[in-house]
Amino acid sequence: MWPQYEYHLPDAISCLALSPKGDLLAAIMANGNHLAIVAAENQLVFEEQLPNPPVELSSLYNDNGFLDCWFDADGLRFWCMKLIERKEVEIQIRDTSSWQIQRKLRLKDHIDSRCFSFHPHPENQILAVWDAADLYGQQIYWLYDDGTRIHAVDVPCPNETGPPEFHPAGGEFVVIHSCGQQLSRFSFPDCNLLGICEWPWPDSDDCFRYYMCYLSDDRVLIDTQQGRMYLIDLDKMEISDELILIGHEPRPSQELYPNLKDVEEELCSDLDCFYRFDSDRILSVHSQLPSQKPDSKQKTLVIFGGKELFGSLAKVQQSAPYSKLFIQSLGIS
Repeated sequence: MWPQYEYHLPDAISCLALSPKGDLLAAIMANGNHLAIVAAENQLVFEEQLPNPPVELSSLYNDNGFLDCWFDADGLRFWCMKLIERKEVEIQIRDTSSWQIQRKLRLKDHIDSRCFSFHPHPENQILAVWDAADLYGQQIYWLYDDGTRIHAVDVPCPNETGPPEFHPAGGEFVVIHSCGQQLSRFSFPDCNLLGICEWPWPDSDDCFRYYMCYLSDDRVLIDTQQGRMYLIDLDKMEISDELILIGHEPRPSQELYPNLKDVEEELCSDLDCFYRFDSDRILSVHSQLPSQKPDSKQKTLVIFGGKELFGSLAKVQQSAPYSKLFIQSLGIS
């Protein structure tokens, strides 16, 4: 089978976004200094290159660069996020015909995180922004573009909150908080707390991690810092079972990392992360272990799922009822 599209990019990539039709690729490269929009046949249609950061700044961070990008579902708007002098992030909306900035909004970075990301709501009218700051606390914003102005609303979530994972129908979301010790379930858009799942082994060095997805209306799959995957019963808000992939079973940490000293004697697996990518399949990424280093660059990709794992899951409605409720709360008719 011949590739439908093929792109060649000149530098290390920090963020990618595809247009709804797949015919445009947006890439943020060079530590946030280079934004490029590429069409089919590798044709460059737009780019913006920023000055390199001053030499005295850390090479790990760019204090004035692009952070994330996303194509709106209508294909007419391109959202972009740019950090400005460490303390503010600028949300830009560009027209996909001219790539010029049509509207923009600045958010004050009160916690100096320099790490922001977009998380679109399933109805494709609301966009969440996650402002991460390691141990110093996190913040989530809901964004809405009314065609004239970008509205931003602070989400009243607990401290140390991870990015939101939305139910595919859009009526609720789950987040990790309290340093991975709790998973909370909230309604959308009013953010009423629906339940809390406590990490059941407080004496363990393991805890919940940010990778998760809804398997059904009453079950969520989530991973942990030690690479294990658990099923969460949303009605009881507790772990109901562990999901184990054949060939990637949890093993003693000393077996996975035989050349490392002072490794805690706990079960862990080679799982790096996972993503749901269609209605009943999940893509997981695994390190090739045993390895002398836990951050081995060799990876194995696994696709799993099917009806035996997924259950009944409400779908998004074209009328976008949850987005309408949020828009009404803004006082916009």
